[in-house]
Amino acid sequence: MKSLSNQIIIAMPHMQDDRFKKSVILIFEHNSKGATGLVINKEIEKDISSKIFDNLNQDIDLKINNQIPLYFGGPLSTERGIVLHDSKALANESIKIASDLFLSSHINSIVKAQSLNKCKYKFMLGYAGWSPKQLDSEIEKGDWIMQEAYSDFIFSKRSEQMWELAISSFGIEKSDISIQGGIS
Repeated sequence: MKSLSNQIIIAMPHMQDDRFKKSVILIFEHNSKGATGLVINKEIEKDISSKIFDNLNQDIDLKINNQIPLYFGGPLSTERGIVLHDSKALANESIKIASDLFLSSHINSIVKAQSLNKCKYKFMLGYAGWSPKQLDSEIEKGDWIMQEAYSDFIFSKRSEQMWELAISSFGIEKSDISIQGGIS
């Protein structure tokens, strides 16, 4: 299978794993060693995220707005913060993953992203990962469908609508998709 880097994968309706049910995941690395991505549509409850930001501000003396959304990036390393953003102004502290997408794990990136008027970003805890060929196998079984990743979709669509928008972009109704997955 060709590399899925800089693609999104969309969980099919039969996905039962609560961590990935109705998930839209940006894959930023896919090679012979496996795949890595970020769930881009699972916002953490406001009261929980507010407490996390308050603790961060207190522990490391930062000024992070505790009202910004915080996202569940995936089940691995959930104590680790990752900033997904579109600003070349933050590129020195970031890894470029596409022409207009960057990743950073520097805590100051979130503070800088907040201060830049034109910077679109998502702050996430954790990431998703697959062992070699695992994601390829899940796609072949019909657990995921793939689509090109666009910055506008990632940053401008409401989280709770992303999965349905992604599914419907294929021109099919989610009710037309089998709730049974895999190959028998």
